[in-house]
Amino acid sequence: MASALAREHLATAHALERLPAIRAAFAAGTLSYSKVRAITRVARPETEQTWLNHAEHCTAGALENLVRAYRQRSADPDDRARTRAARRVSWCTDEDGVVHLTAVLPADEGAQLIAAIEAARDSLTTTTKPATTKPATTPGTAEPRTAEEHPHPKPPPESESDRQRDADGLVALAESFLHHGAPGLVHPAHALVLHLRPADLQPITGHGVSSTGGGGAPATLPPAVLQRLGCDSLVQAMLVDPHGNPLRLGRRHRFPTSRLRTAVQARDRGTCQYPGCDHTRWLNIHHLTGWADGGRTDLDNLTLVCGTHHRHLHEEGVVLCRTPDGTIIALLSDGRTLLPAPSVTPGEHPAATLAGETGHVAPDAVTTRNGGRLNLGESLFVLLQNHPAA
Repeated sequence: MASALAREHLATAHALERLPAIRAAFAAGTLSYSKVRAITRVARPETEQTWLNHAEHCTAGALENLVRAYRQRSADPDDRARTRAARRVSWCTDEDGVVHLTAVLPADEGAQLIAAIEAARDSLTTTTKPATTKPATTPGTAEPRTAEEHPHPKPPPESESDRQRDADGLVALAESFLHHGAPGLVHPAHALVLHLRPADLQPITGHGVSSTGGGGAPATLPPAVLQRLGCDSLVQAMLVDPHGNPLRLGRRHRFPTSRLRTAVQARDRGTCQYPGCDHTRWLNIHHLTGWADGGRTDLDNLTLVCGTHHRHLHEEGVVLCRTPDGTIIALLSDGRTLLPAPSVTPGEHPAATLAGETGHVAPDAVTTRNGGRLNLGESLFVLLQNHPAA
């Protein structure tokens, strides 16, 4: 048994020690190990019976989806911060020169990478008949596939050939980036599909909350991620019956329009407006007052932010506001306010100013052995020689 699988068995066994009802159902054969493994990740003595009821009426796969969604929605900010901190990409080269690549990404970023690899992979085996006139497309957007395109037959899924084609797609993805470079204003590359049941369209009475999970499968992205994706994306509503079968697919709504996006980029000079940030690449358009909160999609309510700060806004509770003079400030979750720093001007004669400010420092104030450059190893030895852990 692999060490990871052994740790999983031990974690399940330890959890069963404090969950007598689930343990009894497992011993009686009512629950399979797959179901027990899933619910012991989230069940507590006070919620044990609720999870047991779900496990008795759900398949193992549906139960895994339910547990995953529950953990994402009940995670505290510290857990989300740890997830972000766990992001990493590493690689090593063996003696034959073969590169071994490993990546650990959150759910939304992982899905984005997989979709990009699949799109690049499929492009390698897709042919298009040449046309006399090529239709104009918006930069950064993919051309729609036509009936003239004929992808070659794909090999069976999960085959060795399929894995090799995934590697081809990853290499093609790298080549494409090296060829085109980083974009400025990013065009939406995702769509949010809202699964609505007929009951969701009825007025809600009392204190009930309408669910938009639909289809029997709960959403697998945390609310903060959904809010960030919905800030600048394609939104489409799908009406489904109680069994999750699609009844009607509504029109997609893109916001903001291309003309409005151009206006926002021109007003903000193609630069992230988060205080202190000057990034000009991988920019998103952000609603100052969220669209879901009644914010309008107009010029005054939109601003440019880079991808990193866009995640911070939605995942860390940071709020951007526009002051009466048009300045963007950031309100942090701990009550602090970030203001844009004033521009630094070196003056008319920066070299003379620097010489005047440092004129009292003697040329030989810092010396090294034999007059050479500072040696990092020697400097660290001196600094750490009295350190307890040296």
